[in-house]
Amino acid sequence: MAKSKRTAIPPEIKRILRNEVGFGCPIKGCGNPYLEYHHFDPPVNVRPHNEPSGMIALCAQHHKKADGGTYTIEQLHEFKCDRSNAELVKGNLDWLRKDLLAVVGGNFYYETPRIIVIDGKELVSLHRDEDGYLRLNVNMFSLEAEERIIIDNNSWENIGSPVDLRCPPQGKELEVKYANGDYLYLRFIELNNLETAIKRYGSDIFSSVQFPITAVEVNMTIANTSFSLTPKSSTLGGIQMTGNFASHCGGGVCIDNSGIQWLQNPQWKIRSRIEATEHENVIRVKFGK
Repeated sequence: MAKSKRTAIPPEIKRILRNEVGFGCPIKGCGNPYLEYHHFDPPVNVRPHNEPSGMIALCAQHHKKADGGTYTIEQLHEFKCDRSNAELVKGNLDWLRKDLLAVVGGNFYYETPRIIVIDGKELVSLHRDEDGYLRLNVNMFSLEAEERIIIDNNSWENIGSPVDLRCPPQGKELEVKYANGDYLYLRFIELNNLETAIKRYGSDIFSSVQFPITAVEVNMTIANTSFSLTPKSSTLGGIQMTGNFASHCGGGVCIDNSGIQWLQNPQWKIRSRIEATEHENVIRVKFGK
């Protein structure tokens, strides 16, 4: 069988395709955010190409159906312009482990559940569920009074209006970017032994870690602040840390009274205060902070 002459899809083309469908599969009622890329006008067996005008982002299930001819070319062009499923975009981090090494902003946290706490809010934490699995929690801070992604026990939703959201079908990565520069990147990676960890992170401070283990890497930028978690270091206010290891601690980093007015997720907060009542036209509102 002759190999296709089509080259790999450039990242910018993938970003365009994700954006035009609102970061979720555009087939009615789907909204699955784990997207693949389908060539249909023309198909690659007719002419190899990476032209976004003839491609569409679909979930794996609907991609297979499209490959099988379920949808016409006209229907696929209509789907390309349909962002109506954007509100359905949510997903789960399916990597469940009873032992995790959290790699947050170039620092390492093992059996340390409250990893970073700022102004009384857990920015990054791990909570153990009733079955003993560790689940990731992330509260994305922002100076913008806009919705930002929240990860609650491995479930992410309420993404707001990102300029890009990328989560490959393997489920091991999640990357979210916002127009003001707010940024979040997560990745799960298997570390089979100490040598693998040393090679990846350039450090041999893992003597208390039991291998093999899964690492969850968390990097975040809070735009226009001195708070950032990069792959190599954590900058938290006036503190910069890199290569530190916390093991079996109740908490990693706790910063109070930052002096910053965090403004993210106003609509989410408002909705959480509203409760329906037995009367169709009456709602109950919880006032307060």
